[in-house]
Amino acid sequence: MKKNSNVWLLLLIAVFLSSCSKDDETIENPTLPEGEYTNGFFVLNEGGFTYSNASLSFISEEGTVYNAVFSAENNRNLGDVAQSMGFHEDLAYILINNSNTIEVVNRYTMESVTTLEEGILNPRYIIFDDNFAYVTNWGDPADITDDYIAVINLENYEVVQKIEVAEGPEKLVKKNGKIYVAHKGGWGYGNTISVINTATNSLQTSIEVNDVPDGLVVKGDFLYVLCSGKANWTGEETNASLFKINLASQMVEEELQFPVGTHPGFLEENNNTLHYVVERDVFEVDLATFSLPTSALFSTQAQDISVLYGFTIHNDVIYIADAEDYSSNGEIFTYSLDGELINNYSVQLVPNGFYFNN
Repeated sequence: MKKNSNVWLLLLIAVFLSSCSKDDETIENPTLPEGEYTNGFFVLNEGGFTYSNASLSFISEEGTVYNAVFSAENNRNLGDVAQSMGFHEDLAYILINNSNTIEVVNRYTMESVTTLEEGILNPRYIIFDDNFAYVTNWGDPADITDDYIAVINLENYEVVQKIEVAEGPEKLVKKNGKIYVAHKGGWGYGNTISVINTATNSLQTSIEVNDVPDGLVVKGDFLYVLCSGKANWTGEETNASLFKINLASQMVEEELQFPVGTHPGFLEENNNTLHYVVERDVFEVDLATFSLPTSALFSTQAQDISVLYGFTIHNDVIYIADAEDYSSNGEIFTYSLDGELINNYSVQLVPNGFYFNN
């Protein structure tokens, strides 16, 4: 029996806490925009595990929050555990993990185009290359041998190939005809990056890093990989690291090792600077010097964030999602690059990601 990773621990906590939440705990919607989800950003709310209450919020440039926009436009629920979303041309692809589906909608109206089910099993993240989508799938989480990348033909929405990979494929980035896949781990713990050749749709090689590669950034000719390491509660704690990988040689060029007991998460690039999070603090690494900072850029403790569950940077604004207690509606906080609070918004259950439509 495999040891559960922190992903599945959080899901189990969500099941318990969701069962204790009030059925009438919702946010009333203002009048929905008239089919124009353009000037603002989406927040994906994964919902409670097994409760089929995932949702999508839209926050306009004026700061108005519109919750459950997929349900409002399509008169049905989004599904069970919204994992991630990706944009390609006029469409948005919403990956619903525990429902084993991908909802394809018009990104500007949220009207449903189709639902992908065939060949999809525990989808995680998506990336696009020409007229194909590449989707990481855990398969059966209890089976370490059935994980794969689904290659989807976007003309007919059919899975045309499955590329077998190691356990727990998660986030993806691409560069020069290659897709780089972080193996954070399913029920176990991963420590590799798969390299997929899009010309042949095959696994070209694997790059070994440290435990739990969580963040991927491509900048110039380098791939930066943030490995969180195994946490203390696993009973086999390992160090976290930040890797700099040369994409020409696909070899590790530098490794920065974090102090014992420090387990960073997320990884975003902005203005030649990498940003990551440790607990409720935000840190930055200048790519020119590539050395770990001695202090945080800023802390979010003043906002009393309970669970920092989503993090990104867009147009010099930092976005942070607070999952609260996994059973209450979450909150979104925005900050300037020097940590000044700009705004905060109430969304729905377990916000985990931000997607910008302008």
